[in-house]
Amino acid sequence: MAVGGGMLLLFGGIAIAMWYFTSLFLQNVLGYGALRAGLGQTPAAVVFMLVARFAAGLLPRTGARLLVLAGCGCFLAGFGWLSQAGAGSGYLTGVLGPTLLVAVGIGLTFPTLMAATTAGVPEGDAGVVGGLANTASQAGGAVGLAVLATAAAARTRAASGAPGTTAALAAGYDRVFLIAAGLGLLIAAAGLLLPGRGDAS
Repeated sequence: MAVGGGMLLLFGGIAIAMWYFTSLFLQNVLGYGALRAGLGQTPAAVVFMLVARFAAGLLPRTGARLLVLAGCGCFLAGFGWLSQAGAGSGYLTGVLGPTLLVAVGIGLTFPTLMAATTAGVPEGDAGVVGGLANTASQAGGAVGLAVLATAAAARTRAASGAPGTTAALAAGYDRVFLIAAGLGLLIAAAGLLLPGRGDAS
């Protein structure tokens, strides 16, 4: 429970970096309107839902550890790729490709962490523990938003040129994506404590 809750706190930062900051990147750097930015994130949302359903079926056969580590590998690759995007990037190679990778990671990781956190809990306590797990993820998102927004603003101010230019803004968002990759590493390290295939819990 404690390990899973801590990992869900970290995961909250991953979710904010993916859904919030990629939307800002699309709008403030690539010049998309709000509707177009939302549509640009739709493929990743669909992939997340499909992979999450697939992961739920795999969990009893693979154990939580393998799925979380695979998901974290997707975080590292996807956010690392996304951190290379700039004002001159195209949507397909600069945003769509990496966000699909990150979405695969979210689909593998989030439902697995929720299941691992609530595994073995007495039936009468399942609702409370599930609520605490959700709260951990939401709290992680709130803290992650504050930390990542601060990091983005600091990097934007430090970037060469006027702070409001798209290049400076892109530098700030790229810093966010690198931090998110680091969060993926931390989740992977903690994931080694999760049960593997054949473990009882």
